[in-house]
Amino acid sequence: MRKRRVLVAHPYLHPSGGGNVVAAWALQALRDEFDVTLATLGPVDCAALNRNFGTSLSDGDFTIRIAPAGYRLALRALPTRGALMQMSALMRWARALDGREHFDVLFGTQNETDFGRPGIQYVHYPWVYLPRPDAEMLWYHHIPGFLPLYRGLCQTLSGSSNEGLRRNLSLANSEFIVGKIREIHGVEAEIVYPPVPGAFPAIPWEQRRAAVVAVGRMHEIKRWEMAVEALDIVRQQGLDLGLTLIAAAEQPAYGKRMAALAGSRPWFRILSDITRDELVREVAGHRYGIHTMENEHFGIAPAELLQAGCIPFVHDSGGPVEIVGGRKELLFSDARDAAGKLAAVVQSLGLESELRQALAQRRDCYSAEKFTESIRRVVREYR
Repeated sequence: MRKRRVLVAHPYLHPSGGGNVVAAWALQALRDEFDVTLATLGPVDCAALNRNFGTSLSDGDFTIRIAPAGYRLALRALPTRGALMQMSALMRWARALDGREHFDVLFGTQNETDFGRPGIQYVHYPWVYLPRPDAEMLWYHHIPGFLPLYRGLCQTLSGSSNEGLRRNLSLANSEFIVGKIREIHGVEAEIVYPPVPGAFPAIPWEQRRAAVVAVGRMHEIKRWEMAVEALDIVRQQGLDLGLTLIAAAEQPAYGKRMAALAGSRPWFRILSDITRDELVREVAGHRYGIHTMENEHFGIAPAELLQAGCIPFVHDSGGPVEIVGGRKELLFSDARDAAGKLAAVVQSLGLESELRQALAQRRDCYSAEKFTESIRRVVREYR
């Protein structure tokens, strides 16, 4: 019996970032049951994906079809990363492939994807949604007329339309994004939570560091200085808590600012360029976690904190609110509020124990096993 042929479309499959975690695990979920082809714009390093995401992919699991050189040359001419332009080039490439090879199922893993016919799309944040979160807006986005011109150019390149995006089956990474999809497209979406890769060791609570851990990119949109400010306030109240920031280097200037803060605070340390195994052990060795980004789409990092058995404190916005079950004791608006919430939990053994039990019941939501089962079911049932 012939396996159904699935085209997975993803712009660049790098070994970091929540969107790439979803794409890598989607490939792993589909490789055995389906004949999978990956439409992409650059090379794929399976060993690096496996090392960072906990997958077990190999080159023979799927066919890789990289867009012709002309696509990549056009993208390299852009002065910025141009994520929307990347998606537009990918849509054009995926449509060309499907026109020649006629796949059974089309599956985009990086937001909406107009294939020219109905398919499946996994939405991290709707790319046609305006306004974008403030954290994603750069100086050139504020040039009068720039965004409509840029979006129009991207739409022309991709040959896409909002109607084409709406006819797909939409998967969303959180209830927060389901609401955004409903608001902008007027359609419903099914939640398939992203997978948290790797098994975290079950370290007893009393053996964990009485400290807070944060995980994510070294980028100003993550607002790690807020975590430092919150710990400054907590420590001024007489609570001896430390802070560990595990951050992949991205913005050198911002990294230097954070390093300066660490240099004047012996209780604050920064870890970078560590392996996935080292990250798993480090996070699981802490009692508490913090995530300070505002309007995070989902937040693989807060889900990792949850999976590791930490008590995560998150900004009261976006997908992380859902990760912690909407518990008000774990939601904060600013550094002072975060400090107050953290101190209240640390100083109350009863509240701490109650939160640990409640959070433990949410861990299965974000397991790689649950994600792969859901993806296989969705693609299997799609007609």
